[in-house]
Amino acid sequence: MKRLFVLAAVSLVSSPALAGDLCYEVVGCVQDRNISALDAEKLGCDQLWTVRNGIFASRGYCFSTKRGIEEFGNENCRYGDQNEVPLNDYERANIRIIQSIEKRRGC
Repeated sequence: MKRLFVLAAVSLVSSPALAGDLCYEVVGCVQDRNISALDAEKLGCDQLWTVRNGIFASRGYCFSTKRGIEEFGNENCRYGDQNEVPLNDYERANIRIIQSIEKRRGC
């Protein structure tokens, strides 16, 4: 399997829909392991947003916001509702951790 590592966890190396494994320097690969809360806490709000939305983008989410479209694009997207995006258990858990940090910080 192809693995991509992002140096600052701010942007993706290539379109996540085409990327294979979705891996970040600080938190590692988010599709096949639970990221630790300690690692996620090291990320800033923009980085948390990128990791969380990178998961959705890699699974075919169609972004409606300007930021989402600019960062990830909507090529090959299939799902307009985040609740319909087929996520595995690791991805769901990682999104929950990220969202809880974002909420606590007011991101």
